[in-house]
Amino acid sequence: KIVADVALVGVPNAGKSTFLAAVTRAKPKIANYPFTTVIPNLGVWIPPESTYEQSNYNKDDKNNIHQNRRRTEGAGSSGLVLCDVPGLIAGAAKGVGLGHAFLRHVERCHIILHLVDATSIDPIEDFNMVNREIMKYGTGQLAKMPQIVVVNKVDAFDGNAGEDDNEVDEGKAKNRKGASSSTSNNSQEDWEKGLKTKLGRDELETKLKETMTHTRLLWMSAKEKEGVDDLMARMAQFTKKVKESKS
Repeated sequence: KIVADVALVGVPNAGKSTFLAAVTRAKPKIANYPFTTVIPNLGVWIPPESTYEQSNYNKDDKNNIHQNRRRTEGAGSSGLVLCDVPGLIAGAAKGVGLGHAFLRHVERCHIILHLVDATSIDPIEDFNMVNREIMKYGTGQLAKMPQIVVVNKVDAFDGNAGEDDNEVDEGKAKNRKGASSSTSNNSQEDWEKGLKTKLGRDELETKLKETMTHTRLLWMSAKEKEGVDDLMARMAQFTKKVKESKS
């Protein structure tokens, strides 16, 4: 039984819940420590009002634009249901970290949106590890599910790649420590300040393309909502094609 169109998959702290909150009205728990999400969260993305219909709008006909808006607003068949799956770790396919239960939810979606954390200590290994667990799950059929890969937290690309590894690792660790509950006094922006990338954007793109088996690679900052609209538009079209191929 299908429960959602898109499964949001990635390691803990990849920004899945932040992305869900950015594009839907869902209110998932967001905090600066791993495994904030312990159960899957669902949200519905409603496509923005079409500007195509309004381009033919006669400014003297106010009723016309209201009719156009009514025709193009709302989810309808073009909306997407997103499932924020808790972060996956090595051994998830064997049940480590309740991974077996989480992967079962992925199985009930049409496509996978694989989020890669640009500020991770090793984003390429994160990407490969998640795909290995997907491949190992069940009979291996889950590995055949279409994926879109999106690198998140692109706002952290500020030319810091190549800094001293220990300095970056320590900064990363400090950013992942802190509040033990969602009642922390620090805002999301406060605790995300200072996040750094170990790889430059070009190097990360090259390495991802070397290991990916398709070309669906996008970039965004869920926190800043940079690239989010483009991602959703492309994902809606891709999901439509996938669903049509199954019917």
